[in-house]
Amino acid sequence: MMSLFLKERRELNLDLCGDSRYHMLFLGNPGTGKTTVARLVGKMYHQMGLLSKGHTVETCRTNLVGEYLGHTEKNTKEAIEEARGGVLFIDEAYTLIEGGSDTKDYGKEVINALLTVLSEPNPDMIVILAGYEDKMKKLLKSNPGLKDRFPLRFHFEDYTADELSEIAHRILKSRNFVLTPEANLRLNSLIEKETRQRDEYFGNGRWVHNLIEHGLIKSMVRRVMSGPRPETAQLQLFSTIEACDVEEAEAKLLRTADLKITPPCRIGFRA
Repeated sequence: MMSLFLKERRELNLDLCGDSRYHMLFLGNPGTGKTTVARLVGKMYHQMGLLSKGHTVETCRTNLVGEYLGHTEKNTKEAIEEARGGVLFIDEAYTLIEGGSDTKDYGKEVINALLTVLSEPNPDMIVILAGYEDKMKKLLKSNPGLKDRFPLRFHFEDYTADELSEIAHRILKSRNFVLTPEANLRLNSLIEKETRQRDEYFGNGRWVHNLIEHGLIKSMVRRVMSGPRPETAQLQLFSTIEACDVEEAEAKLLRTADLKITPPCRIGFRA
C-alpha cells in the first residue's frame, strides 16, 4: 500500500524528490518459502508498475565470489545488471562475511558492490538478502552503510506439524498418489515427531519434499517393482502408498540421522 501510495503521489507531481527503494530482508530457517516469495515479489511489483520486468535472479556466495582480485566485483556487477527491472535474490547472504577479519575473503567485495545499487534512489530493482535471522544481524553489523538500506524486513516462521502434513498431502495429490488410512496415520505421526525434535537446520517444506520424493515414493517403488503385479489392479497398485512404505522411509531417515563423521586420521609423528 505504501509503494502504491508513493507511486500515485509521484504521478500527481506531489513527490518528485522521493525515492523508489523497496529492498528487503527475508529472515528465517531453510525451507520456509523465502525463495518462492522472492519470485512472487518480482511479479507483484511488476504488476503494480514499480518494476519494469518482474523477473527474479537467484544467486549466492558461490556464484558471486571469485578466485582472484576483481573477479568478485565483475560477477556481482553482472548479477546486478541481469536483475535490473526485477529482483536480485541472494540466499544465505550471511556467508558473504564468512571470512571474518580475513583480508583475503572476497565476500566483502560483494557487499561493497551492492552498496552502489542500494544507494540509487530509483534503481528499478529490488535486492533481497535471505538467511538465518541471527546470522543476518551479524551481516548487517559488518558494514555501517548496510543496515539502513533495507526498509522492509520479513520473518518467515517455521511450519507447524499440521502445515507440514498439509504440504505433504498436497505434494502427493499433485502426483496422483493416495495414502491408505494406516499410511496416513503413520505419516502424520512421523511429521509430528520430527517437528518436536527439530533444530535450526531443519528443512521445513524442503524436508517434507525430500521425505516424499526420496523416502515414501522410493520405498513404494521397491515394494511394487519387486513383488507380484496383478493385471486387474494396476492403477491401485501404482498409486497407493501403504504403511510399510512410510515405515521403511522412516527407518531410512533414522539411519541417515545416525550417520557420524569419522574424525580424520592423524598423519605424522608425535614425540
